[in-house]
Amino acid sequence: MRKLKFKHVYIVLKKELKDIFRDKKTWIVTILLPALFIPIMMYIVIGGAESISEQKISDIKIAVIDKGNNQKFVNYLKSTGISIITDLQNTKESLEKGDIKAILIIPSDFGKNIEEGKNADLIIQVDMANIKSSNAESMIRGIIKEYSNNIVKERLMAKGIDPKILEPIAVKTENIASQSKMAGSFLAFIVPMLLTLWTATGGIGAAVDLAAGEKERGTLEPLLTTSASRLSIMAGKYLAVTSMALLSAVASLLGLFASFAFNKDMASLNADFKMSVTAIIVMFVTAFFTASMFAALELALSAYAKSFKEGQTYISPVVFIAIIPAYLVMYKMPNEIPLSYFAIPVFGTISIFRELLYGIINMTHISIFVFSSIIYVGISVYLAALMFKQEWALFRV
Repeated sequence: MRKLKFKHVYIVLKKELKDIFRDKKTWIVTILLPALFIPIMMYIVIGGAESISEQKISDIKIAVIDKGNNQKFVNYLKSTGISIITDLQNTKESLEKGDIKAILIIPSDFGKNIEEGKNADLIIQVDMANIKSSNAESMIRGIIKEYSNNIVKERLMAKGIDPKILEPIAVKTENIASQSKMAGSFLAFIVPMLLTLWTATGGIGAAVDLAAGEKERGTLEPLLTTSASRLSIMAGKYLAVTSMALLSAVASLLGLFASFAFNKDMASLNADFKMSVTAIIVMFVTAFFTASMFAALELALSAYAKSFKEGQTYISPVVFIAIIPAYLVMYKMPNEIPLSYFAIPVFGTISIFRELLYGIINMTHISIFVFSSIIYVGISVYLAALMFKQEWALFRV
């Protein structure tokens, strides 16, 4: 194989980027979608979480089946503001459909047992597959607990005992986390996965087109007959794919920052969330190494594929490679992430992103990530170069 010439690399890179940006779909898929995806996902996910967490007692509709004459307790329930639906034909069916969130069954001897100083039972039926129904169960339990406490207090007072004897210890909880840290912890749950996903997959379209696509169109052979070496051609195409992956990563990062810049009260985070310049630089460096590794792998797979369609089939699983580690890391706090994760591809990317969103810049972790990434990028580029060197792979039909 002839040697690498930077002049030829530059010519190939320039030609490929010109061809890529000539297609309007590239702008949409590589820049517009990543820039809009994170803000939209954050509004959807955080908005959904808010609708659940901000569920008010007045929003809860329940059915009460009173098998006795327990009007006193029913009136207490109504006084809390909870909505009691009474004209239902089939309460269980209404619960399954989500029309009501719970069914409260009051046994016939409930009032009698309370009056006689005995224990009484209540049954709450809920649909645990429905998150709002599950939350309603917790709220109803709280209401019943308060009613139960009032009964206990009345019984103690009737016997001349101070009800405070039941609460010898008063506990107060104080949150020491700042608003910025709270916002960062929330964002660290989903943003690292989305950033990694766009960084890893941003170059897929270009990779498939620049190797498998050219094979199918019959434009690769003429390119290989030019004075440029195969290594130079591969390097030019690789840099073009890496550039597209980085553009996707930058677009998704800009989308993230724009979300806060244009709406500082987004999702009730009161977005006191800030990232230092150093953290932003580290984030871009992390994205660079990740994009460089995936771009080489995607180009190698595309060079091996016989056609554009086959190239898409080979490269599509790359999405799962990016998503699976994200799920394994997203539930770990930064101090719980094993040191080895920073040396594993994708795991290291997501772990660094999580730390940065928590406001942590750990130079040891960053060094491990950078050093291991250089090795992985080198191996990936070697594989891509190997594919362009092997005629049996490059001219498969």
